[in-house]
Amino acid sequence: MNHSETLKYLHQKGNEVQMMHLGLHRTFAMMRALGNPQHQYPSLHIAGTNGKGSVAAMCESILRHAGYATGLYTSPHLMRVEERIRVGGRQVGPRSFARLATRVRETEVELLEKRILDRPLTTFEFLTCCAFHHFAQQKVDIAVMEVGLGGKLDATNVIYPQVAVITGVALDHQNYLGNTLTQIAGEKAGIIKRHVPVISGADTSAPRRVILRRAKQVDAPVTECWKDSKIRIRREWRGRYTFDLKTPRRQYKDLRLSLAGEYQTRNAALAIMAIETLKNFPVKAGDIRRGLAGTRWPGRLDEYNSRRRTLLDGAHNPEGSRLLRDFLVHCGETELHFVFGAMRDKNIREMGGCLFPLATSIHLTPVANTRAAAPGQVAELFRRFRSRMVLHSGMREALNAAWRNCSPSGLVVVTGSLYLVGNLLPMIQENCGK
Repeated sequence: MNHSETLKYLHQKGNEVQMMHLGLHRTFAMMRALGNPQHQYPSLHIAGTNGKGSVAAMCESILRHAGYATGLYTSPHLMRVEERIRVGGRQVGPRSFARLATRVRETEVELLEKRILDRPLTTFEFLTCCAFHHFAQQKVDIAVMEVGLGGKLDATNVIYPQVAVITGVALDHQNYLGNTLTQIAGEKAGIIKRHVPVISGADTSAPRRVILRRAKQVDAPVTECWKDSKIRIRREWRGRYTFDLKTPRRQYKDLRLSLAGEYQTRNAALAIMAIETLKNFPVKAGDIRRGLAGTRWPGRLDEYNSRRRTLLDGAHNPEGSRLLRDFLVHCGETELHFVFGAMRDKNIREMGGCLFPLATSIHLTPVANTRAAAPGQVAELFRRFRSRMVLHSGMREALNAAWRNCSPSGLVVVTGSLYLVGNLLPMIQENCGK
């Protein structure tokens, strides 16, 4: 397959979430057929409701700045599917991706013909196989793997990592993971393997109990970030923080984050504690300092000077929306124009309840995804804000309207879905400096 044929093939597999079939048997079968590439390098495995992408990006950046050849697998992508698979900080090229996909597809077809696979791979399974195979081909020193959804039955869970990280547990994807924090924590704790150290960011009682119980069952040592580390904020500038950190192993002074939001100090602590726990990957304090300062993770509290100041944040669940709200309040923003679109299987009522009271105007838009909620459906949930709302038929139309409504001192906020952020990011970048 060439690149365009590869993209068409992935599109034919259907929506990544709606067509999901959780389970590991297909990925294990593919790995065996491909020579078990996931065992050819050490790995670090990261799960959690929010923050797992940021922690993965920080871990990879620190290891890369320490001189190691790194692989990084994350999801979803913002603009190009190749963003998900990175070696040395660079995403896989289109031709290389097409070659990878061709190899994985040929193996998939062969296993389907032999009835070793019970059904075609899902989109996420397919891309995960591509990542494992690519990292082995590139002979990475270590791969940082972000869980796609849940943990126990996620396609990435065919690895036996050196360290497992659970960033935290909140309500999200209840139709797949369960309706309680205890159930969701059980799915995420499924990445905990026998004797593999665990770094946990869970700070509420029910998820903590689940994680600690699972770790005890498999004799996995647990370090709890909230209890075993201490963060001291030194200063802040435009939402970016400098802080001191004390872990059970080391003290760090004046760590500076490139990513905005106070919650990123907790994510950084998780990343550092995970790196400290890795075997045979010594990292100096200077590597950590440079790695944190050099981390890039677009679409999360990501501000651009476009036609108006525009903030992108892919908050797609209530906890993410609360973090975004707290950030906006902390920064003292008083004129806020939201461009909002979300998936209909999300808790839109609670998300909007966090954000819409801050709004000067709310521009509701559909998102280019079969799971997307219609603007009218969202509006019906928030009749008390109807006077501030404008319903749009397209994303670009909604963003242009928000820019027109916004004064030079105001802020446009694009949020509700990473798919929305990814679709509008090129338009925002094109208008920077205009």
